[in-house]
Amino acid sequence: MSIRDGPRSGGVSMDEIRVLCVDDDPQWAVKIAELLDRRDVAIDTLSATSASEALEYLADREIDCIVSEYDLPDADGLALLEDARSEVDSIPFLLVTGSGSEAIASEAISAGVTDYVRKADDPERDAALTDAVVDAVEAAQRRRERERQLHAVETAQEGVSILDSSGRFVYVNRAYADLYGYEPAELIGEHWELIYPDDEVATAHEEIIPTVMAEGEWYGETTGLRADGTTFVEAHSLSTTGNGDLICTVRDITDRKERERDLERYETIIEALGDPVYTVGDDGRYTYVNDAYAEMTGYEKDEIVGEPISFLLDDESVERGEATVGSLLSADTEGRQCTYEITIETSDGERIRCEDNVSLLPLADGAYRGVAGVVRDITARTERKRELEEYETILETIPDEAYQLDAEGYITKVVPPSNAEVAMTGHAPAELVGEHVSLIMDEDDIATAEREIESLLDDPDRDHASFEMETITIDGGRVPHENHIAVLPRDEDGRFQGTVGVLRDITDRKERERELKAQNERLERFASIVSHDLRNPLNVAQGRLEQARRTCDCDETHLEEVAWAHDRMGVLIENILTIARDRDPQPDPEPIDLAAIVDDCWDHVDTGTAALRVDTDAVVRADRARLKQLLENLLRNAVDHSDGGPAGPDGDGDRSGVTITVGDLAGGDGFYVADDGPGIPPDERERVFESGYSSDGDGTGLGLAIVERIAAAHGWTATATESVAGGARFELADVDSVGR
Repeated sequence: MSIRDGPRSGGVSMDEIRVLCVDDDPQWAVKIAELLDRRDVAIDTLSATSASEALEYLADREIDCIVSEYDLPDADGLALLEDARSEVDSIPFLLVTGSGSEAIASEAISAGVTDYVRKADDPERDAALTDAVVDAVEAAQRRRERERQLHAVETAQEGVSILDSSGRFVYVNRAYADLYGYEPAELIGEHWELIYPDDEVATAHEEIIPTVMAEGEWYGETTGLRADGTTFVEAHSLSTTGNGDLICTVRDITDRKERERDLERYETIIEALGDPVYTVGDDGRYTYVNDAYAEMTGYEKDEIVGEPISFLLDDESVERGEATVGSLLSADTEGRQCTYEITIETSDGERIRCEDNVSLLPLADGAYRGVAGVVRDITARTERKRELEEYETILETIPDEAYQLDAEGYITKVVPPSNAEVAMTGHAPAELVGEHVSLIMDEDDIATAEREIESLLDDPDRDHASFEMETITIDGGRVPHENHIAVLPRDEDGRFQGTVGVLRDITDRKERERELKAQNERLERFASIVSHDLRNPLNVAQGRLEQARRTCDCDETHLEEVAWAHDRMGVLIENILTIARDRDPQPDPEPIDLAAIVDDCWDHVDTGTAALRVDTDAVVRADRARLKQLLENLLRNAVDHSDGGPAGPDGDGDRSGVTITVGDLAGGDGFYVADDGPGIPPDERERVFESGYSSDGDGTGLGLAIVERIAAAHGWTATATESVAGGARFELADVDSVGR
């Protein structure tokens, strides 16, 4: 049963402790609770009348201390101690007996009881009992606190170790051991000199340790030595303990130091450039200006920082700046930068017209943080040209993988693509720095690069060059790359300083080129077969037909059918060759009267009884021959797909009633060819331009495919839709060269 249901508040600073009193007399547990209550200790007292009941409590609830009578109904207190410790290791256990003896006391102490107390109706004995319980529970509290602290140290990401007075490790947590590349057990007993380079060891003996001994603590940066021989920069703190031990904490700050060095380099570059540079926060106030910016405006830097941009810019410039930031934030592209003009008003009232090259600062969780800008007096562009050359070189070589070589061809820097840990070659960037470029390029490619570099050096108007090469990977493989190179600015004496370059993997492109080449070869063979094996017999047949007309007394109707078949075969051969070769020459455009060329095409198409209406006076800039082929195909398509179907060799196709109209699109951005025939079903209008598609099965399915290709070659779009009369309408749109 529970003697107290809730915790008590008291002067002892500890969490609530749950004490289990075990005695066959329940009133004894009540007495213990009352004694503890007088001490105003936060203890919840529970009662059990047997060893078995006590073990049930122990299995079901968290117990912090057991106070047990020696004589129990089902076991003695020492047996309960053994069972309890098997359930909860090191649980505080006080053995209390009213009829104890020296033998029991000796046995209890040997068994590991926390304390042994005699029962008695004596205030001094009662005080001793409560003192023993409080001491036991406080010891349990301290033990739990130490366990929590040790767990916190063990799981901390910061490395923690303890050194004895001789400088040897007596404790290291996992983070500390991992930092240096050891197992924790491997460091125990080792001297701290194991994990520091020789020069750091000397510094520690001469400066760091004396400071710790004199002042009790030290904090600074040191260089750690890993088990594999590599080093890193660490934030290091040391403090002494009361017994002469040293507590050490370390944290790897190599990345932070590199960022600091980068920042220092950037700041040095910014100051050395001489260009005014600033940053503005999300509230529109200056957060940084360099010396050049302050000098240009006539103010001190601290007079500008914290002020709104209107402090220096006129109203129009402020509005343009806000509009520019808005456009940058709404841009879908990653290149969030823009150039616009501003007017700066200096401290003496001068107005300077400047060009502001502004970029968004990196967003924080998608939130706008402000902008950075480089300001240039527009009148001073010539003076700034030399200073911008290096930066323009960098901008022109935005990396897939970037590298830099010195004048002798040794690699000085490698930036892998997308912040990868290794370069495209499989090497770590640090492994490549200091190596000659011949490690990743063969002699032929190096020779090509040298020729390109010489060309760049000889021609100051050329700022970069490109060539294809094969990069040698770490495992000896070869990967095709496109190498874009630029020459670094010469030094003050005009000497060549080296090159920068960007490598782009073109494996996929080369594979596509190989596939395209093989495809073209197949198509060329096919075109040759079509051209030779079909055209030659056709020419023979046409010659024999003409001879038959002159010499034979034959039915002219049959000869006309043969002539029609020959013409049909000629059209088929031309269309097949056009599609098969798939390498139409670029159009040679010229101004063409659209109405005149339509009339000319009409004369060369078998139109039967179809009618033509030309409703345009546009002049189209196009390749005459190819525009003629496009129009003839559209006219022939309209005639062949009229209600009566295509005309056959015997002239029995019913083309009566179909009228074809050529006119301008609304807005004058193209023209159309429409008819009043049966039209094209909506679900087939996109398919009609596919090679081989024919709605009636009698055509080649190539005519409209050729129309679309000719349109695309001119930069036009070809669209099939419905005419006003319900027939087919083909629109050739986005024709930039249509005029009146």
